[in-house]
Amino acid sequence: MGGCYRTGSQPGSEICTAAEGGKCTECNADNGLFKNPAAAPDAGRECLLCWDTTGANGYKGVDKCTTCETPDKEGAATCIECRDGYFWDNSVKTCQACDEKCETCTNTGATNCKTCKPGTYLKGAQCIDGNSPKCDAGTYADSKSNKCMPCRIENCATCEYLDKINGPKCLTCNEPSTNLLKTEIDGTTSCVVAAKCAVASQPGTHFLSDSNDKCILCSDDKDGTETNKGTPGCRTCTKSGAKPTCSACLDGYFFESGSCVKKCDQSCKMCSAATDATKCESCYPGYFLVESTEPPGKKCVPCDDANSGGREGCSACSNTGGFKCTDCKANYQKEGSQDNYTCKKTCEDVTGCGGIAGACDAAVVDGSGNTKHYCSFCGESSKFPIDGVCVNTGSENGNTCKNGVCTQCTTGYFLYMGGCYSVSTAPGSHMCKTAGEGICTAPSEGSRYFVVPGATNQDQSVLACGNPVGTVTGNKAQSTKAYVGVDGCSQCTPPTDPAANGMMVATCTACEAPKKPTGNGVGCAACSDANCRHCKADEKCGTCNEGFSLEGGKCVSTGGPNLSTGAIAGIAVAAIVVVGGLVGFLCWWFICRGKA
Repeated sequence: MGGCYRTGSQPGSEICTAAEGGKCTECNADNGLFKNPAAAPDAGRECLLCWDTTGANGYKGVDKCTTCETPDKEGAATCIECRDGYFWDNSVKTCQACDEKCETCTNTGATNCKTCKPGTYLKGAQCIDGNSPKCDAGTYADSKSNKCMPCRIENCATCEYLDKINGPKCLTCNEPSTNLLKTEIDGTTSCVVAAKCAVASQPGTHFLSDSNDKCILCSDDKDGTETNKGTPGCRTCTKSGAKPTCSACLDGYFFESGSCVKKCDQSCKMCSAATDATKCESCYPGYFLVESTEPPGKKCVPCDDANSGGREGCSACSNTGGFKCTDCKANYQKEGSQDNYTCKKTCEDVTGCGGIAGACDAAVVDGSGNTKHYCSFCGESSKFPIDGVCVNTGSENGNTCKNGVCTQCTTGYFLYMGGCYSVSTAPGSHMCKTAGEGICTAPSEGSRYFVVPGATNQDQSVLACGNPVGTVTGNKAQSTKAYVGVDGCSQCTPPTDPAANGMMVATCTACEAPKKPTGNGVGCAACSDANCRHCKADEKCGTCNEGFSLEGGKCVSTGGPNLSTGAIAGIAVAAIVVVGGLVGFLCWWFICRGKA
């Protein structure tokens, strides 16, 4: 739309990957585009969208198609893949809807599912309810993948998904008279023979029941038979006929008179006195041991407690021979050597939006120009970005979210880079002042954002003045309009809403110092002249402030006659001669008068 774009960088590379003679010769197929094969394509229409059913020069896309091939003759492109929820039906040459339980399906038919919607699970090629009917024996409903997955626990007959271990937990074993169900302290399970459970009179983490038909954890006291009850907080025990005897406690428990009934301070792994934070002997991960003076003793403090010798953002550390940070929190980036890191904050979500599976690239600029990063995608499909952080299912506050992102927002919220943001609290209040029906209707006063024209509650309705990548509005399968900001811009007026598909650019009115807007407001240029209003290029002024005029790319005062550099130099020399003559005369006068 009136601009020139590079193929090697955004946003030009999003559309075109090669160009010659000012025209695109290769379109970005990964973004759903195909080359217009017309001998002389309309200007700006060398690349067409796979879902553009209007097209140009007799060539067009296919409704709801996302990947396609260039047609051999005038007409529709050859569709390869349809958008999620649809499949390509070659018999009728259209994208048809998948079965209502399928999130995606194969091109062989509506009921041949590839992935399922939340609450259903993939069994073969069908999406079934997670409770009725159940997955086959030896499999379980995996809420992470939405598939019926095999138990994969040797000799396990039935199992279920356990959030705590992020995997299957065995419920019953094959041949239970031989294989005993063994549960570890972390919740993992296995099916073992009696000899793999415990050995009589030898310390171990488990013991055999009186009838040798149960493998019981030393800390498990839930069995109905008194002699088969363990001791809460116990790590290892021995049993020989009578009730098991505890020999060592779990981390965080204090051993006293054969029992583990008192817990150390929550940060202590081992302690010499229960409930006393200054009697720690070793710490849990994430803490380090320091000397305490008031009261005297040793205590565990968090690795990120900078006031006590720790380091901001540190999640794992040691304090042997001096403090060393060995790992950083999920929302911090590690810098420096691997045994002693410094941690740089990169994300406002403490989980880092779910680690490498998530994305924390929703940049928000406050009124002072400070940029912080928030979640645009949550790595766990059951969590969604609300106000820039990933929240659990049930905390969407009326917003429409699934599979780690939000797609539509409610009143008082607006959609921004995959998340819904409230106008009443930061960071949303830095961008938008009012939002009706999920659409930002007015930017915050003095903010660095503008409202996207014509946006719906399924579009991003606010954009930073300095965002050159921009955003699009409209259904990809129907019509698309693009809006972009100006790199380095801090204040702007919004672009107009084009009548047809295309891209519009905001008009920059102020840039980040020391740059200033170009005369037409489509760029920011370095401008060190304080009297310059707009620079047309780096250090070349285009227009001056009031009271100054433009001469040779510089701004000079209009308060008197505008003299050339040579004239100014001549005046300076003359002034020096005059002043010198005056000084000589005064010296002669006073000397001569003194003699007189």
